[in-house]
Amino acid sequence: MDGAVSKSFWAPPTFAERGASVPFTTPIIVGSRVRGHYDELELVVPNPSGAKGNYILGWKSLPEVFSLTVHDRVLHRALDEAGASTPEAVRAATMRTAATGLAGPAAAKQAKTLLKEQEDFKLLIQFSLLSETVTQLSGGQLQITLAHVQSETGRQQAKLILARVAHKVNIEGNELYARIEAWSDLLGPIGTPKLTRAPRLRRMRQRIEEFANSIGGWSEVDKSEHSPLGGLASLVARETAALAAETFAAADSYLEKIDKTVTVWEKSQTEIADAIERISWMLDGWDLLVAMWEDAVVKAPHEQQAVVQELARILPIIPEEEVTGARRDKIREIGVQRRKLVKPMEDWVTGTIDADLRTRLEKYKAKAA
Repeated sequence: MDGAVSKSFWAPPTFAERGASVPFTTPIIVGSRVRGHYDELELVVPNPSGAKGNYILGWKSLPEVFSLTVHDRVLHRALDEAGASTPEAVRAATMRTAATGLAGPAAAKQAKTLLKEQEDFKLLIQFSLLSETVTQLSGGQLQITLAHVQSETGRQQAKLILARVAHKVNIEGNELYARIEAWSDLLGPIGTPKLTRAPRLRRMRQRIEEFANSIGGWSEVDKSEHSPLGGLASLVARETAALAAETFAAADSYLEKIDKTVTVWEKSQTEIADAIERISWMLDGWDLLVAMWEDAVVKAPHEQQAVVQELARILPIIPEEEVTGARRDKIREIGVQRRKLVKPMEDWVTGTIDADLRTRLEKYKAKAA
């Protein structure tokens, strides 16, 4: 399908067909998504003008079609080697690329901070899950401390404590520990509700909700033709945050009865992994939009209006087949509104704002975490 062009607004029916957002810094392909696997990777590029149509390119042809920044060439190569198009695969490649400094020093510093934070959260999530397991299975008689996950000696002690309650679920102590460890690995992107600081996807959902409130309020006072676009962005954000909240609740529900979760672990593991992957897809692409707006709120009205127009072009609307019933009807209605409101953006076609936009993209990239 290399070079294929659709004739209508892009409304992919599923997350996989929509693809994962790639944080390129080359202005003409901002908002693009990668989909497929290995040698069949494709890049879907929204019409740069914001009008109907999008371009579907073979992944390997990308450097031949566009003049990519050095950062984007490295990121393109990293994703080509990964051969995957999930949000988590894209994020891993993006973090490695950002850490090189090719997206600017601020992005490099942020990437290294987030990688360190990721390791810290891994310990906190494991502690939280072990603690909750022991508390539930012992009826509050036994406790796990943070020291039990900070060293090999501590982990051995944790296994001994688990062995004392494992009979409650008819599982051998080491096997129970292994299941808890696998569970905590799954929870890396979302953590548990009891953590004092939320991991990135919970933070992202909260930021999307704050974005919805902020840009929604702006749309009520702005008197320009861009005001309805702000309202549209707010509506899409609210729907996304609400659906994500429901899926977070589904993933968290397995913590309420740990005995049942670990007893049927193979089934539970699949369901928890599916819920977390779904959350990742739902929130994919929002980091850039939120960072764009957070940067715009302190600027002059005409600059805010320009940003609203930019982000309206790449709003990540939930695909229709990923929801049912009244929510699917709502998504369809949002799609109709978008087709009516989003107008062509000549600057994206002519490239007259490329230099300025590239600078802003590098700044957004540093904030989009």
